[in-house]
Amino acid sequence: MTDIDPFAWLALCRHFKNDDLTRLASSRRKFAPYLLPDLQTVIEEQIAALSPKLVGVHQRHEFNAMKLSDMVIREGEAVVALTPLEYQDIDIGEDLPYPSLHNGLWLFHIGEEPVAILQSQFFDYFGGRTVQVEIAYLPGEQASAFSREFLRKIQAAGESSRYYRNKVLSFEPDARNSGMPGTMRVHRLPAVPRNDVVLSEATMARLDTHIFDFDRHREGLKRLGQSTQKGILLYGPPGTGKTHVIRYVSANLVGRTTVLVTAGQMKQIASYIALARTLQPSIVVLEDVDLVGQLREDIYGQKAESLLSRLLNEMDGLAPDADILFILTTNRPEDIEDALASRPGRVDEAIEIPLPDAGCRERLIGLYGRTLVFEDGAVADAAARSEGSSAAYVKEMVRRLAQRSLARDGGNFVSFEDVEVVFGDCAVLSSRLNRRIVGLNEKTSRRQNAEEDECNCRD
Repeated sequence: MTDIDPFAWLALCRHFKNDDLTRLASSRRKFAPYLLPDLQTVIEEQIAALSPKLVGVHQRHEFNAMKLSDMVIREGEAVVALTPLEYQDIDIGEDLPYPSLHNGLWLFHIGEEPVAILQSQFFDYFGGRTVQVEIAYLPGEQASAFSREFLRKIQAAGESSRYYRNKVLSFEPDARNSGMPGTMRVHRLPAVPRNDVVLSEATMARLDTHIFDFDRHREGLKRLGQSTQKGILLYGPPGTGKTHVIRYVSANLVGRTTVLVTAGQMKQIASYIALARTLQPSIVVLEDVDLVGQLREDIYGQKAESLLSRLLNEMDGLAPDADILFILTTNRPEDIEDALASRPGRVDEAIEIPLPDAGCRERLIGLYGRTLVFEDGAVADAAARSEGSSAAYVKEMVRRLAQRSLARDGGNFVSFEDVEVVFGDCAVLSSRLNRRIVGLNEKTSRRQNAEEDECNCRD
C-alpha cells in the first residue's frame, strides 16, 4: 500500500527529499476570482506532461491567504492537513460548467528538480474573493527557468481571459453583503437581427455611425493616433427599448465582451472596469446612470458624491489605448451631471431612443404579432389607437389581442372588433398607475382620460 502523508509538510519533505524546507524559494501572484478557470487551465496545460501529483490542502480560515510557507509548519493548530480534492462548478457560458478546484497542490519534477504549485483562494473582510497562485522550488537551473516562464504565462492568463471573451457578464449581489460582487453570471444572448430593432431610420443611422462604424474602424483609428475609448448615452422614456438596443449591440459587435453594471453596483465600478480592461475590446453597460450621475446639487450625502466621483475617475483614468465602449442609459437625461454628460471622453454622443411613431408602431405590432393574422386595416387601427405610447405598451397590447383571440375561438385571427375592445378596455387603463406601467405617456393618458369620461370610467 502506498504511503499516505497526512500533513502538507510531510508531503513537501518527501517531494523535495529535504527536511529543511526553509531552503525553498517561492513566488506568487494574486488574481480576481473570475479568472480561476483560466489560471487552473494554464497550470494544468504547463504540467500535464510532467506526471504531476495533485493533492487537496485544508484551509483553516477562509479569510486568511494560504501560502506555501504555511505548509512547512509541523506542529500546533497551524499545521496544514491534506484533504480530498474539492471542486465547484463555475458557469463559463458553455454547455458544461468548468470544474474549479478550491485549493490544490501540484507536486512534480522538472528534470530531476522538484517543483510545487499551490492554487488557493481566500476572502477579504469585505466579502471579496481573491485567487492566488504560488510556485516553490529548490534553487536549481531548470526549476528556476521553469518558474520564470510559468509566472509569465500565468500573468498573461490573468491579462487575457480565454473563457469569458466575447460573452455578456453580470454580477449577482452577495447575500451576506448587499451590493457586493457575488457570483458572476454568463448570459447567453439570443441573436438580435437588425429587423428586430424597430427605430426610425435616423436613429438607426446614428447607432450605425457612433457604434458599429466606430467599432469597424478601431484599428485604423489607432493607426492614426486616435482613442478607441468611447461613451454613448442612450436616453428616452421608459419602455422605448433602450435595453433591447443594448442586446442588439452586444449580439452584433463581434469580438467584444459586455460587462453589465447596475447603479446599485457602482461602488464596485473599479472591479468591473478592471474586468473590462482584461477582456478588451469590451463594452461596459451602466444602466440607469442617472441614479448615480445625477446633478451634483441634487446629491444628498457624501456617499452619493463619492460614487459619482468614482465613476468619473474610472472613466477618466483609463489608459490612452483603452479599447472600451461605455453605454449608459437613463430615463431622465435632464438629471445627468454635466461633468458626466457634457465632457468628451466620458460621453461622446447622446442618442435618443424615442417613443415610436406611427410607422414604427405598425412594425412593432407586426414584430410582436408575427404569429397572428390581422383583419385588413386592423394593424393600422391598433397603431393609431396607441399614439404616443411606448414599445413596451404596444407589446403588451399585442399580447392582449392574442389572448382575446384565444378566448374567442382558440385561433390566431385578430379583428377590428378585437382591437376596439382591447384598446378601449377602460377597466385596464382606468388608473393612472396602470397607464404608467404599460407605458403610456401624459399625452396618451389625457386622450385615454377623455375616452374614459365618455364611458363613465373614473380613477
